[in-house]
This record gives sequence, structure tokens and C-alpha cells, in this order.
Amino acid sequence: MTTENATTDPIYRLRAPASGREAIAPVRDGVVYRDAETGEELEPVAAVLPVTGEGSSLPRTPVNLRVCRRCEQLTPRDLATCEFCGLPAA
Repeated sequence: MTTENATTDPIYRLRAPASGREAIAPVRDGVVYRDAETGEELEPVAAVLPVTGEGSSLPRTPVNLRVCRRCEQLTPRDLATCEFCGLPAA
């Protein structure tokens, strides 16, 4: 795997204030980010910390994610409930 196209921009969790929809993306100063479905402006709410000890820039590794039975969103295995719909983990 090469890192030719890897970004050096910091990665942030972005949130639309009205709907609460979130995205994770590299952020550049002076650029306005919008939700692709609703058109709302996304605001940076937190910096994403990389997993230590690995060369990956992913906020979470796919091994540590599970698919929610109700909303079918990827959610971390270490959470007791789905962060999107609140369904308890099985």
C-alpha cells in the first residue's frame, strides 16, 4: 500500500447543527463543508486521534467495528449501544 495520495490535513469529526448528521473528513482552513444529502453546513466538533502504533490514519480499524442490527451503520464494538439509533449491542 502506498501513501502517495495520503492527506496531511488534520482529520476532524464534522457535525450539521440542525440535523445532527456527522462525517469524518480531512479539514482545510477557509473551506466550507456541506452535507451531501441535506446541504447543511458541517462544523468541526472534534479532532480525530489516530490509532497508536500503526501506520494507518483511520480513526478506527475495521476489525473494531460492528454493523448495527437496526440501522445497519458501522459502530465501535467497545460501545454498549449503537451511537446512531441507541439499540443495545447483542
